[in-house]
Amino acid sequence: MMMNVIALVDKSSAKVQEVTKPSPKEGEVLIKVAYSALDTAFEEVARRTFIPGSLLHNLKVETLVAGWHYSGTVESVAGGVTDLKVGDAVFGHLQYASSTRQGSLAEYITVPALECAAIPESIEMDVAAAVTTEALTALQGMRDHGGLSEGKSILIIAGGGAVGTQAVQIAKILKAGSVHAVCSTKDVSKVDKLGADLVIDRTKNVITKGLVPASYDVIFDTTGKYSFMKLRYALKKKGALVSTIPNITTFPPFSTLISISGKRSKALAVNCNRKDLELVGKWMKSGDIHSVPIDGTYSVKDIEDARKRQADPKKCGRVVIKVAEGW
Repeated sequence: MMMNVIALVDKSSAKVQEVTKPSPKEGEVLIKVAYSALDTAFEEVARRTFIPGSLLHNLKVETLVAGWHYSGTVESVAGGVTDLKVGDAVFGHLQYASSTRQGSLAEYITVPALECAAIPESIEMDVAAAVTTEALTALQGMRDHGGLSEGKSILIIAGGGAVGTQAVQIAKILKAGSVHAVCSTKDVSKVDKLGADLVIDRTKNVITKGLVPASYDVIFDTTGKYSFMKLRYALKKKGALVSTIPNITTFPPFSTLISISGKRSKALAVNCNRKDLELVGKWMKSGDIHSVPIDGTYSVKDIEDARKRQADPKKCGRVVIKVAEGW
């Protein structure tokens, strides 16, 4: 059987194509995609960039289909899957990895059962699709890579962005001692309402030299644009700078040399797993965190309009793609 996908035919255009419908392997489920969403990774893969594009998706596949966020319903289950059944509403994201060969801008995807989770009853499918990558990136970046725990201090760069808004809320849930966030002027009020203890307007403060020295256990750079060398002065002796994009200081021998000082430079590769998805779902259901705001929803056939909106500086929130019945 065949299915529709959005194929990235070249660096600047995408169109609907037919490809063979996948079949789930042992331990996998086949998901009929209801919604997806665009993020910065999409254009990196569309442009076939070496870094970070090749780290986010296999760029050598015959038909290049991007998209990672998804929500949908289980269409079929393979052997070894006992905790999901046909018709279950699930959410998650495909792994951002060079081994990924499919994309969620497709009618169907196959995923390991342990890499998706049931959508809480009170959460709509478009909301579930919008939040997956950002919430897991924030959680894993701070907790697993930064070592954030109760009483520790954190600075979140770009606190008004998709990952940043989740990070502020999750840092409070993790009982951080102080949660400071950097954002643009237009986002100051929003970040303050999310619970940040201090909001730093980046248009009025130069954070590479204006922060209090040795004041943070964790600096979480959700933009991936700041170097360890320029922000190390603001870290405590055993502090960590965690970036969403790898850089020279996150690889040996430089990361090893940095660790000698007691400080750490880490890069985050978010991993989609059921345990963390269920935790995020629980927080959303209880109201402890709010989803990434949805800027707008586009039918999958209008992907080019969605891409233009994604690139618009005036965009405020996630651009969601309606895949089911959107062809």
